[in-house]
Amino acid sequence: IHDLAFLLYPHFLTKESAWYYGQIDEAVRRTDAIIAVSEATKNDVVRLLGVPESRVTVVYEAASSVFKPMDRAEAAASVREHLHLRGEYIFFISTIEPRKNVPTLLKAFHKMQNDYHLDLQLVISGDKGWLYDEVFQLVTELGLVEDVVFTGRVSTDDLVRLYNGAQALVAPSIYEGFGLTPLEAMACGTPVIVSNGSSFPEVVGDAGLLVDPYDVEQLAVAMWRVVSDEALHACLAAKGLARASLFSWDRAAKETLELYHRLA
Repeated sequence: IHDLAFLLYPHFLTKESAWYYGQIDEAVRRTDAIIAVSEATKNDVVRLLGVPESRVTVVYEAASSVFKPMDRAEAAASVREHLHLRGEYIFFISTIEPRKNVPTLLKAFHKMQNDYHLDLQLVISGDKGWLYDEVFQLVTELGLVEDVVFTGRVSTDDLVRLYNGAQALVAPSIYEGFGLTPLEAMACGTPVIVSNGSSFPEVVGDAGLLVDPYDVEQLAVAMWRVVSDEALHACLAAKGLARASLFSWDRAAKETLELYHRLA
């Protein structure tokens, strides 16, 4: 189980997606063991689905080995040329849906631009999910048409360059079962700014800036700090690399296999 967003935030889902994710409730009643991808998700499973804690094992996910540092200047130049950017950028990647909290990111980015007079762009990658109209309306209302670039889905090679070339990755989600994109960014040596709830603190630790996902000003200040303070930027980049190295798919495979052996 990756997350229980369908129970915690049903208003973020369409009827179709709620039905799809709702099958988890039925599935857990038939299982001998459950793997949760974080302690936060395990706690939700126990609390919301009434599953005994002994039946839930946490196995952390990891970033793919393709996500690693490359020359930042080279990566940034490649992204600028490919996307026709003016210069430096902040990066967001995810399916565009309400839980990902893109409107708050847009408001915070707008505030940062106005308050600190920075000439940055915001690159948003990922498919359209559902209930996303507000995002595109807000870009127009805030006058960000020239400052926000939507790329849609990107290839893995392009994603590695986007992470490496970014000033920071921002992940302001209301709720995440694990938080793979910050881990991928940290594995590339890119500073991350994430929400202070659900699984993000568990994954990021002290290697990123944690903010209230509902606080526009706090998010704006966090972005400004990362892009304007070279010492902070370097510190978060180094801490992120060290933190990302603690997660591996080899470890996840071994822990999963051990669970199967215990059930045999």
